[in-house]
Amino acid sequence: KILRSSSREERFNFAKKFAKSVHYGSIILLKGNLGSGKTTFSKGFSEGLGFEDIILSPTYPILNEYNSNDKYLFHFDLYRLKFMGEFLEIGGLEYLNNHKAITLIEWPELIENIDMINKIEVKFEHTSENERLITVLK
Repeated sequence: KILRSSSREERFNFAKKFAKSVHYGSIILLKGNLGSGKTTFSKGFSEGLGFEDIILSPTYPILNEYNSNDKYLFHFDLYRLKFMGEFLEIGGLEYLNNHKAITLIEWPELIENIDMINKIEVKFEHTSENERLITVLK
C-alpha cells in the first residue's frame, strides 16, 4: 500500500483504515525522519483500533501502553536508546511477543536484528513541505 498525502487528515485517515487490516500480535516498524508523520499515523491507527486514549509521542517515556477490552496497543519510541540492551532491560522482548497486542515502534533501527514474526514496515518520506509518501511493506 502506498499513500501520497498532502495533509495530516489524509495520513490520519489512511492509518485509521489500515488499522482494521492488522491482526493482534503484529509489530509495526515506523521508519522516517523527524516530522515525517509517524505520530500522526499512530494516532489514526489507534483510533482505527477503537482506542479512545489520546496518543502522545512516547519520546520521553520510551513506551506508552493503551488497553481496551483485553486488547493492547504498545507504542515505543526508541529514538533516545543507544544500545539494544536498553530495549531488552525494559522488557522489550515480552512486549514484542504479546499476542493480545499490536506494537508500534518509532525509530526501530536499533532492534532490527531481533527476529520478529508478523512484522510490518511503514516508511515515511518528506516529498515536499506538506506532502508525504507512506509505503507499507508486509
